[in-house]
Amino acid sequence: MDPVVRGTDLLRNPARLVNPSTVGGAVAVGIGLVLVLVPAISLGLTETVVGIGLLVSGGNDLWNVVRRRRARVTTRAVGVLRGLASVALAVVFLFTGRDALTTTLVLGGAYLLFRSLVSLVLAVLGRDRTRRAPRLASGGVGLLLAVLVIAAPEIIADWFTVMLGLAALGGGAVALAHGYRVAAGTVATPEGMYPSLTEILWSWVEHVDVGTERRTRLADQLYLERPELAAKQAAWWVMLVLSVCIATLAVLQDSTAVVIGAMLVAPLMTPILGLAAAVVSGWARRAVGSLVLIVAGATVAVAIAFVISSWVPAVVPFDTNSQISSRVNPTLLDMLVAVAAGAAGAFATVDRRVAPSIAGVAIAVALVPPLAVVGVALGASRPGDAAGALLLFSTNFVSIVLSASVVFVLAGLTNAQRLRRDGRRVLLTLTPFAAAALLILIPLLLTTDGLLSKSADGRAAHSAVHEWLGRDSTLSPTNVTVGDATVTVELAGPSDDLPPLEDLQAALKDALDGGYAVEVAVTPVVTQHLPASE
Repeated sequence: MDPVVRGTDLLRNPARLVNPSTVGGAVAVGIGLVLVLVPAISLGLTETVVGIGLLVSGGNDLWNVVRRRRARVTTRAVGVLRGLASVALAVVFLFTGRDALTTTLVLGGAYLLFRSLVSLVLAVLGRDRTRRAPRLASGGVGLLLAVLVIAAPEIIADWFTVMLGLAALGGGAVALAHGYRVAAGTVATPEGMYPSLTEILWSWVEHVDVGTERRTRLADQLYLERPELAAKQAAWWVMLVLSVCIATLAVLQDSTAVVIGAMLVAPLMTPILGLAAAVVSGWARRAVGSLVLIVAGATVAVAIAFVISSWVPAVVPFDTNSQISSRVNPTLLDMLVAVAAGAAGAFATVDRRVAPSIAGVAIAVALVPPLAVVGVALGASRPGDAAGALLLFSTNFVSIVLSASVVFVLAGLTNAQRLRRDGRRVLLTLTPFAAAALLILIPLLLTTDGLLSKSADGRAAHSAVHEWLGRDSTLSPTNVTVGDATVTVELAGPSDDLPPLEDLQAALKDALDGGYAVEVAVTPVVTQHLPASE
């Protein structure tokens, strides 16, 4: 290993920071930033990059066939077929764009479905019991992912660029950090010219360890264990009951400030983070205990909210209650918030310097308020709203566990030797959460796509109304609503200046790709002028 170099010395001589990891990480971060921050060109860039990558891969396969003339006939035939298929697919990507992406997703989903079914059949009928659990896990997760892709390829295509950009950002950041450690001499220089992301991640895990003392303190913080077991359990349940009472009353009053107060005192975040830590650390008893505590706490929370809502009348009607309406239709954005909050909570738990920010994490992700909405909705005989709020809680729970597990591993909470020894068991334990995340993704993607389509239609309708009125019009639009079959336009100004409605209907037909009925409401504007007094 190279001698350790101080950070100030590296800053004085930045050329030492140049190595394959930092260069690759910088490129990945740059591509990720473009894909995420510049949506106008991100989809086209993604299609071009994928097309060029397939073209290079296909050309490489064909060149290897030409170079290795002594290879077996079957090997050369497979190489030719693979190379020609990659080149053909690259041409399709470069010249057809989105249609090729959607088609590729469908074909990839069909292939994944076939492989997953084969894995499940081998798991059931195979005689090798040691491979039964891994096959069941991979087959089940693959089957859910394949169904998700085949059922909604257009939606997946819409989010493909964003997911690719986020993956590039995450992988690039890890590669940059690893490259800095290699340059500083704290990590050995990897063998080979270009280390893979797997090698970089494993090198990171091997050199990051919080230590036995810190691990013991974190366990005391995350789990209700001896000493003072009874006192810890009593305090946890008291805080849960009080937070549920506060959240339920806040929901009935439609009070955002009081809901935030309930989030601050709610203790559910602790056992969820404890479950993630136990899963990656191989603490089976603690994992079961945390899961039982979460399920029991959620059940009690729903029951308390149901009872309170049955006795306390709603101050604000349900139809206009923003605390209910904002939690009964979760979208993919809610999952992204929960993923970020879970990562922040795990990092704040491990790192002493940011531990006080855990309160902010509790506010960012809602855990108790959705359960309160479930109970309130059940008390009002609104099972649809209750199911939506329960879906939001499930989204937050699963997302926090998955993202916190990754952060705990990268932060050194789990011992590298134990992870090497029990890595397969850790992956098998995380499989149900990954499967649950895929199941939850289906309704979230459908809801998100509907909102995005409605938002796009609204912007297109607004633009059409402005063009219809013209720049010199004395009328100004106050609201434009796109319904299922009718576009409602509310205007302010003199009705004598109203252009022909037929022109508006034709403009909306072009903008929205369909025929809509048009309803225009004009509100007269009365202007009074009083001259200045002398």
